[in-house]
Amino acid sequence: IFLKSFPVQPGELKDKLFIINEEDGGLSDEHITSLRRYVPTLEDVERYKSHKGPVSELHIVDQYMMEMCNISYLSTQLDLLLTLRELPISMNDLQPLINQKIRMCKQLYNSRSFVSVLEYLLAIGNYLNENAGKEKAKGFRLSSLTKLSQLRGRDKNFTLLHALLEQIMLQEPGLATFTQDLAEFETVPGASIKGLTAEVDVLKNEVQKVLQYKKTIKKRNIAAHHPNFSKDLKMVIEKYNMQLESLTKTCEEMKKLYTVILVKFGEPLDQDSQELFGMVCQFLHDFQKVYAETA
Repeated sequence: IFLKSFPVQPGELKDKLFIINEEDGGLSDEHITSLRRYVPTLEDVERYKSHKGPVSELHIVDQYMMEMCNISYLSTQLDLLLTLRELPISMNDLQPLINQKIRMCKQLYNSRSFVSVLEYLLAIGNYLNENAGKEKAKGFRLSSLTKLSQLRGRDKNFTLLHALLEQIMLQEPGLATFTQDLAEFETVPGASIKGLTAEVDVLKNEVQKVLQYKKTIKKRNIAAHHPNFSKDLKMVIEKYNMQLESLTKTCEEMKKLYTVILVKFGEPLDQDSQELFGMVCQFLHDFQKVYAETA
């Protein structure tokens, strides 16, 4: 089934492995992935190399298998080609996600109105503590924000979130639209900062594998008959290294900004960003809902 859509003759396969880009006549991503599934095993190699007759007499499937058995570096070459195709896609996918986290950190850090809302909430909490004979609190964890809609008074429809909005509307009504300062939190946060950092590290390892392969083909003279391959590989590596360096710098900025956020709001330095941003996102959603109902 695969061979019906595979436009390469058995004798052309080896040369195709030394063309990096599909637009230059190389294999497509789909073909590379499919070929990796059919890489001959040691038993396959032994069986096909024992064939004594003309290769042309074999079925077309067996001709392909025979050709692949004679390419000792087939698996490594296919892995290299697939890595070179996947690296730019992965880097392009990560960049906007990291940029989004940077925007979220900046918005949260620079939002004076968000801090003012927290101050109102702290004042309400301390008022309740005082009436309950408890000591005043100096602050609270941001995880408390998601519980506001669960704390109810005698009127079951009136929550602590309603009380917060009521005080804001009485004292500083313009503050009720503070959620506009945090537009990046309108959608639930995706991957965590720790997860994105780990993915950048994976890309670094992949680039190192490519560099190691480059040394190997030079040492073993694998690409001796394909001078353009070595040249193209060098250019691609330089390009990906520059992109990865830029991505790494952006990733470091993201991590530093998030640490600043944790320090500012008194959160543990090991607090997962997905949880923290998720709690802020939920609070904003709950507040907007109550504000809409009141309006």
